[in-house]
Amino acid sequence: MNAVLASLQKETHCALMEPDPAFPDIAFRSDAENSWVPVVHGTSIHVRTVVMAATEWDWSMEQIAEEYGLSEAQVKAALVFYEAHGDEAAVAVTEPISVPEKVAEKAIEAAKA
Repeated sequence: MNAVLASLQKETHCALMEPDPAFPDIAFRSDAENSWVPVVHGTSIHVRTVVMAATEWDWSMEQIAEEYGLSEAQVKAALVFYEAHGDEAAVAVTEPISVPEKVAEKAIEAAKA
């Protein structure tokens, strides 16, 4: 596994971290500024993108999954991860995500269901 990660890092010039066992559907990659960014494991879709789609654009989990080629379980995992680690999930973002409380609560409740 480490050889595969090293090979990917060399080819993509991007460091990868293995997923947290508590959140196996979320992995971390380094961005151009070498900040760790949470992504949906096996994709380059940022957790922040999923959260924005659910909260700011008011998309359903089904709509997000279809638009980004994810399963609904992956979308749910990203939303639950963000709920647990919101500040850390926005680590590469210079400005905090502005999420209306009611919209955020709706998306997180839908993810828990």
